[in-house]
This record gives sequence, structure tokens and C-alpha cells, in this order.
Amino acid sequence: MTFKTKALVVALAACSTSALAATNPTDARANAMGGVGVASGDYLSAGFHNPALAALDPDSAFGVLIPYIGAEARDPDELIDGLDDVADAFDQQDATKIESSLRAVQGDKAYVNAGVGAAVGIPTGSISATLYTSGLIEGAVLTDIDPNDFGLTSNPNSNATILAAGIGELGVALATNLDIAGQRVAVGVTPKLQRITTYNYGVSVDAYDSDDWDDSRYREEENAFNLDLGAVWQSGPYRVGLAGKNLVSQDVDTVTIKRTGNRFTYELEPQFTLGSAFVSDFVTVAADLDLNKKSGFKGTLNVDDDTQFFRVGAEFDAFGHAQLRTGYRADLEDNVDNAFTLGLGLSPFGVANLDIAASIIDSNSYGGSAQLAFTF
Repeated sequence: MTFKTKALVVALAACSTSALAATNPTDARANAMGGVGVASGDYLSAGFHNPALAALDPDSAFGVLIPYIGAEARDPDELIDGLDDVADAFDQQDATKIESSLRAVQGDKAYVNAGVGAAVGIPTGSISATLYTSGLIEGAVLTDIDPNDFGLTSNPNSNATILAAGIGELGVALATNLDIAGQRVAVGVTPKLQRITTYNYGVSVDAYDSDDWDDSRYREEENAFNLDLGAVWQSGPYRVGLAGKNLVSQDVDTVTIKRTGNRFTYELEPQFTLGSAFVSDFVTVAADLDLNKKSGFKGTLNVDDDTQFFRVGAEFDAFGHAQLRTGYRADLEDNVDNAFTLGLGLSPFGVANLDIAASIIDSNSYGGSAQLAFTF
């Protein structure tokens, strides 16, 4: 990951904190396990994965997760640095460098995302609650190269675009346990408020500056109400869960860029995920499958940001004091490269919990996250 990529990730993370909160981030424990969580998560992560998780451990202590922070960048073709090379070549009025730099970024795409979050869990024997707030921002860097610019030294027709959607979320996961035909089933609902912010920064390649993408000229905002539902069946160490996120569809348009005429719509649609897990004192093994694809931006350029993940992960616990985790994530839409994940948890005396995670994709694409939680 280059310095320019890191700087853009940091900028995205900073913008995500300014939102009211966010939708569908994961936590560091889940990130280390490939992103699983629908059946294997805990009550503090109920707002992120499945509201029914809030009731799975009614005898747990009051808990606080503050903060969660994470980011991931995917830039296999070094597009972000390549666009800086294009701008430099035009500044130098060097036709040979201009053509070679334009060819180097033609058809390339890069993606970055970042998130923050916090939660307060109040498990009880009747109705358990997890109050949470989070911020997620997803971005894509695109090029639209005109071959007629090869050989030009000024006034190119080629364009560079940064698209991003920031989703702020504030909600409370409410859950209880039911006895259905002798089987324990936890059910939950999460009513939540959302603020969705879109960014559409489109400029000539010779004027591209990644520091300008979040200017108010390129930004649109919309507030909304949404809802999550979930359930988890548990029998001994075995669990099966189902979660439906963002059951109220939201479409938010970006601004229209005068130079290019490009306009996009960010589609936030219901997402259903099936999860299963084996949870014991010393080992947890889990798998999640998205039952439908998650949409993203639709518009005049092909963003290729639809995803549908299969995730699998494992956690090995050393008597409640330390945890070693690993996992794997695959996109069935083939828009995101497969990733291996790993992480470590430290939980001395079961009071403070520090979790860190990393995802490994390729030499220019990887991510990391961390969180701190306390139980009382």
C-alpha cells in the first residue's frame, strides 16, 4: 500500500467519524475471522451483525465497546499513484510521459473503505439491548481515458473520478429468547436512524487532486429511518443465524459533474445473510453466506462494486485470556479479490478486551482494524 493510498484511507476514515454513525461495519474480532458474525458474534456486536445476538448471553455483564476503527484499501494496479504521475506529466508538458502515464491507468480501479464504531450492551433475562453508533465510508477511484489524448500536452478529455458513500447510523438492537418446540431461539430487531452522504468528484486527469474529493461541491446528504431483523437458533454449542439488514431500501443520488455529465445513484438495499457456528470454551468455527448481492453505485461509469460474500473463520481461546483467530473471505461476484485474515485478542481477567485484525489480499491491497471493550 503506497503513501498516497494510505493518505486517502485516512481521509475516508476521518469523514466517516463526521457522520451520525454507519451501516454494516464489522468488528475487529469478526474481521480477524473472515468477517463472520451472524451466528458467532457476541452481544456487543449485535448492532453490526444480527440484533438477535443481544439476547444470546443474558447472564453476561454490562459491556462497552469503544472504539472500533478499521480500514481496507485495494489498489492492485497502483492507480492512486498513477493518477499523480499523469498530473505531473501534464505539468511538465512531456507528451511521451503523458501518453505512457495515461496508458498505465487506462481501465484501472481502486477501492477503499473505512469504519468506526462504539456500542453499549445491556443483557438481561427478558429484553436485552445493545445501543450502538457507527460510521462507514466506501469509496472507488475510477478513470475514463480518451485515447485521443495520447500525444496531447494540454486540455485532455480524459477524466478521473472518486466516488464515495458515507453511511452514519445510530440504533438499538432489542432481543429476547423464545422457546419454540423445546428449542431456544433468540429473535431481535434494530430500529435505526441513518445519514447517507454521497461524494462524486470528477475532474480532468491533469487537475486531479485526491485532497479535494470531499469538498461540499461534490457532496449530497439524506437522512432516513431503517430496520434490521434477526434470529439465532442455539442447541448446545451449535448455532444457526439469519439476519436481514437495511430492510427499507434507500436510493441516494450524487451531484452531477458538469464537465463529464456523470451522475450516480447509491443503492442501499436489503441484505440477507445466513450464518452457522460451533461455539465452545476453547474453539469457535463459523461460516456466513450472503443470500443476495449487496448493491453499490449505479451510473454512467461501471463501478464494479457489487459484492456477495462467503466467509469462514475460526477462533482458538487460551482459557479466556488470549485468542488466536484466522479466516477467509471470497466474493461470489468476483469484484473483490479473495482475502486471508488473521488476528489476536487479549482479554486478561475477562474485564478488558483488546482485539486486532489484518486482511491480506495482495502486495498493494490489505487492511487492518482494532477495538477495545470492557465488561463489568
